[in-house]
Amino acid sequence: MGNKTNKAKILPKSYSTRNLNDLPVEIIYKILDELDLPTVFTSLYHVCKHLDQVLLTYNQYHVNLKKLSFKNLQLISTRLRPEQITALTLSDDESCLGLLEFFLSKYPIDKCQRLRSVTLTQINNEELVNQILIPLVDRRSLPNLTSVKIIDTEESYGEIFLDIITSLLSKPSIRDVYFDLSYFRTTSNPLQWEDESSIKRLTFVGSCSVNFLRTTFTYVPQLETLKIDDLDFDEEINMNLNVLIPNHDDTLESIEDQNVEFDEQLNANENPLPREERYAEIHSPNQLKSLIINGSTINMAKLEWFLKEMPNLKHFRLLTATMYDDESILDGQRWENLVFTLDKFEFVFVVGLSQDSTWSIDQCLDQYRSPFWIEDKKWFVSIEKYDQDVILYSLPYRNYFFLAKTDSVEFEYRSNDEHHSNLQSQSMDLVNDLYIDVSAMKKSQFDCLPNIGSPRFTCVTKLSLYGKWPKTKTFFDDLKTIVDLNQIEELIRDECIPTADFVQLLELTPNLRSIKTSTNFLDALNAARFSHKKLLRSLTIDTNNYTEQRYVNIEPFCDMFPRIEYLNIPLENVSSCQYLLDHASQHQDLISVTFRVPLTDISYSENDTDSDDENNNDAFSEWIKTLPKSYRCIKRQQLIQIWCK
Repeated sequence: MGNKTNKAKILPKSYSTRNLNDLPVEIIYKILDELDLPTVFTSLYHVCKHLDQVLLTYNQYHVNLKKLSFKNLQLISTRLRPEQITALTLSDDESCLGLLEFFLSKYPIDKCQRLRSVTLTQINNEELVNQILIPLVDRRSLPNLTSVKIIDTEESYGEIFLDIITSLLSKPSIRDVYFDLSYFRTTSNPLQWEDESSIKRLTFVGSCSVNFLRTTFTYVPQLETLKIDDLDFDEEINMNLNVLIPNHDDTLESIEDQNVEFDEQLNANENPLPREERYAEIHSPNQLKSLIINGSTINMAKLEWFLKEMPNLKHFRLLTATMYDDESILDGQRWENLVFTLDKFEFVFVVGLSQDSTWSIDQCLDQYRSPFWIEDKKWFVSIEKYDQDVILYSLPYRNYFFLAKTDSVEFEYRSNDEHHSNLQSQSMDLVNDLYIDVSAMKKSQFDCLPNIGSPRFTCVTKLSLYGKWPKTKTFFDDLKTIVDLNQIEELIRDECIPTADFVQLLELTPNLRSIKTSTNFLDALNAARFSHKKLLRSLTIDTNNYTEQRYVNIEPFCDMFPRIEYLNIPLENVSSCQYLLDHASQHQDLISVTFRVPLTDISYSENDTDSDDENNNDAFSEWIKTLPKSYRCIKRQQLIQIWCK
């Protein structure tokens, strides 16, 4: 048989004359759904009149200030109308100083009438937050608003803010609420429910008191999903203790004493029965189907009571805090009697065993090999034991974060999954944030396990390496058995690394875009032997706010990292700041730089007008005035942000 000749297909003439004008608007809309705002208005605008018209009619834009430069925002503000915006992510942190005020001057919130979602993150100015929230509360405006998310781990809010939030929660259109308002917040009574709410999905980052949830369930009858960090039982009375409450100030102390006495009696019993606890009913909504607890510290008895108060629950995810010490949570038979009505049960239990514990990994696994787990529910688990620490988790592992215990002397691994090797080998695919103590790292425990591939963590994008840097020649080979370094986009390391090892680490992480480190780390690098020529998306120096700030030696730094888009750096004087800008102009990569400069606290310097710090601060203010007009400069106390693009 002869060879067939492959002839190029000639498209019909009608195809060759088609252009962008012939593309249906619906298809262009689908393309725009996948593009970010800067790409749309810097790359697609003025391509042709037809596309310009489509961009003017498209009304699904998401404005995210954390992904915009000042010049991009200026350009976008000349082309984007308020009614085209459906989602907002507003921030005022160090990465985007000044953008929020400019945005609000161009786009008053009440003018964005098609708005569906609002996210506020790290806006440490209550007046500014209230200015944004007040228009959202008005029931006559923004009828499409369904989602509100507020994240601020630093600001302490006052009564006006809480009143606004209370009104916002009862807005009829709201369906999704996410609150993370302070780092150590306990949601006891900060939010007062006044009217019935239509919320369906509710997230509180922090510990919620049981009484607060009891009230919440009363006012949110349509709630379907609840996410919290922990439950606070401090104000609850265990009615199984039959406590006689005296009429004096020692009431709570008496209750706590009897709880302790009851615990001691249980511990004295050689084979104690599972402890039962009972509290006032909470009357969970009939629609509540999903419950997620992300950092539980309460004991198993309290968890049992709480779950029994939610008879309609179908999905339960439970992650314990890292210092959890109630071994009874590992009891598979106890869980079997508690979760048999669920469709999905996901968990990660990290438990520290006591020194005299008789817990056995094989006996524990046998409890999860019953027909209930394997055949009826098809719920598979794995157990890892590192010395006295146990991690029992459902497959796949349901936490984005993992602390690799590389310093353990003894390691054991078991799983009730004997036939689905992929389930075990891919069990850590959801982990994107990995912490490794390199000071005690040995050859990985994971590379010799059955059904688990190497490296174990294949989807990690954020890698934190802490501890004294090892001197072993096999370190990088051992590291590669733990994590796929090709996927790393963000590296965090404060302690020093030998220059040669850091160069090798950068070579092993070809997709690295961001580095967070310290001045000590930079000081230990040899600028004569190291220069990172690849473009970094961001570099942040001295992220630890609890140590005394040390300033960067700017000349070797610029030689080591000549190409950066976003930089956050502590510098001591004006000449260092100017040197960096001059050096950055050679490559023209720098989009924004945040200088952390010496702070002048005027409230402590009223009688000392000649202080060096104050004169230095004045020098920075005068220096800013000399910068090119093309730069956008914002100064707040010790922070100076300059937008170069």
